[in-house]
Parts: sequence; C-alpha cells; structure tokens
Amino acid sequence: MKKTLLFSACCAVGAFAQINVLPATPANIEKFEQIVDIRTPAEWRDTGIINGAKTIVFSKDKEKFIEAIKEQVDITKPFAIICRSGGRTASAAQMLDEADMNVTNLDGGMNLLIKSGYMTTPYSK
Repeated sequence: MKKTLLFSACCAVGAFAQINVLPATPANIEKFEQIVDIRTPAEWRDTGIINGAKTIVFSKDKEKFIEAIKEQVDITKPFAIICRSGGRTASAAQMLDEADMNVTNLDGGMNLLIKSGYMTTPYSK
C-alpha cells in the first residue's frame, strides 16, 4: 500500500510544470533563448520590448492563453515570461503549470528591467 501511494505521489509531482522565479534583470534576460512578453500592445509601444521576445497578450481564458503560448513558443525548451511589474506573470505561471514546461517568471517585469538599465527594442506592429 505504501509503495502504491509513493508511486502515485511521484507521478502527480511529474504532472506539473517547473515554475521558477528570477528578478527581471539584464543578466537574467541573457539566460533565455525564449522570452514571452504578456503585456498589451499599448504597453509594448510605450516602453518597447526585449529584443526577440514573443508578444502574446495575457488572457484570463486559460485554454486560449495556453494555445497562444504553444503556437509561438517551443515548450520543450525553457522559456521566460515577463509583464509590466510581475503580477500578470504570476497568474500566467499558475495557468502554465502543465507537464513538460519549464517556465520562469521574470519578477519585477519590464519596470525593474528598464530601471536596471536594459535598452528595449521599439515595438512596431
């Protein structure tokens, strides 16, 4: 009985994503090949974006949001998510808590990143 419970617990743990949290600093940005900016187009135009970042508007509709991520991101590889200050990325990380995803929440968002001296790329769509 104990072996069955232990096996079940191990399997349940394996069914969740690996969610990490790092401060949004220029050094931490360099660690990721894939970054997803989940702010709005107005925010992207206002501050610019991280060079090479995927731009996907955060949606509270979990299925819609996950589908948008899967369309633009290679979820077999680690990726980071960023917003303005870290609030949306915390919510997004909970939504992305699925098997086989390695997600990092860049806490402090673009506000911290820009305050740390990061030079953004203009958003022009």
